Amino acid sequence: MPQNIMVSVIGEGEYMPWMVRAILSREIIPPRNLFLSAKNKVACEAAQSYPVSICEDDLSALIKCEIALIVAPKREMSTELAKIAGSAQKRVIVTVCDNEQVNLAYVAERITTATEFIAAVLHRNEHGALYATYEISQKARLFLHQPCRDLVDAMCNMVNEERVAF
Repeated sequence: MPQNIMVSVIGEGEYMPWMVRAILSREIIPPRNLFLSAKNKVACEAAQSYPVSICEDDLSALIKCEIALIVAPKREMSTELAKIAGSAQKRVIVTVCDNEQVNLAYVAERITTATEFIAAVLHRNEHGALYATYEISQKARLFLHQPCRDLVDAMCNMVNEERVAF
């Protein structure tokens, strides 16, 4: 059963379309509860057959959500966080990156407002399967921990299933 939370997906990189497709195809949330920027063509293409909410830009998508998934490689994560830093308050910011340096301290340096953070670090096990580990700030509301994990884990599972299919 879908979670009834508002989610935005912001960012770029190889995991961005996977995140959008996983959230929608796995029905983690109702499609109308997913907010994407019209300027992010990759995200919009990944959601093209679903009735998602398309906003003018990343900031508009952020303002409408409870959970913001910021998906980017480390070299672009600072830029993505800078775009939302001024409006991130009262939202759970979940960074999704395949670099262990993108942790809570990294995020807190870039977003100084009193925001709830979860750093999801992507790893590959010895068999090449993708999985995430989580670092959660003390301010993050408990009832949102599991939905955040569900969103990221859905993407990891989808990537793994596609990898096995080949």
